[in-house]
Amino acid sequence: MSLENRTLDAYPTLYQYTVCPFCCKVRAILDYKGIPYKKVEVHPLNKKQIAFSKSYRKVPIFVDADGTQVNDSTAIMRYIEEKYPEYSLQEKEVEEQKVESWWVEWGDSTLVRAIPPLIYDKFSSSIRSFNYITNAGEFSRLQRFFIKYSGAFIMTMVARKSAKSQGIEEPGAHFESLLETWGDALKDQAFLSGEKPNMADMCLYGILSSIEELPAFRFVKNNHIVYRWYENVREKIQQEHQEKVIEKEFVEV
Repeated sequence: MSLENRTLDAYPTLYQYTVCPFCCKVRAILDYKGIPYKKVEVHPLNKKQIAFSKSYRKVPIFVDADGTQVNDSTAIMRYIEEKYPEYSLQEKEVEEQKVESWWVEWGDSTLVRAIPPLIYDKFSSSIRSFNYITNAGEFSRLQRFFIKYSGAFIMTMVARKSAKSQGIEEPGAHFESLLETWGDALKDQAFLSGEKPNMADMCLYGILSSIEELPAFRFVKNNHIVYRWYENVREKIQQEHQEKVIEKEFVEV
């Protein structure tokens, strides 16, 4: 069935927070592969939109058009990669797969953990972050007010605890060092493995895209190697998305 003939109900659904790094990872691969999908913004406090998911109460949650539920961002990306292999990101060679998997894990276990101490380090910083978060989501004025101030207070406490557990004294300097690590891996290449993005590129791009509208994104811009790579991935997603949304034929499930 052609794209234009499908109804919205026939599309998969992503339950998300707009600026959640893990959710941004999933949106990156969906956009790269040109897969139409519905987005449902989850209330960050009561999470009523994912009440159907009894055992997993986090985002992202991906519900395919056939009702298949997949939890956790990397698992969702692997599922999408397997279901839509024609626009593959997965490395083919064993050694390259090991490198790719290592960086995916590094993104999930190290890079993403550096973000809360960076953007929620002070209550004033948290307010700025939640101002963007609430405006990006579809909330009423009362909901925005409540989420902004209660969320900012909670995340400031969480960020301080996270920084302490990670031994982070200067969140900005720590984040800069992680960007330098990633830049060293990229070297002079457009993407991690050369001229084509792989799963690691998409994961790390998604994580960093979550702060693109926040002051903390200046650290990405200041690292010329990483920022050039970031723009390469963005351009690739935009190119591929435009072409594939027009051309792609979807299989009925």
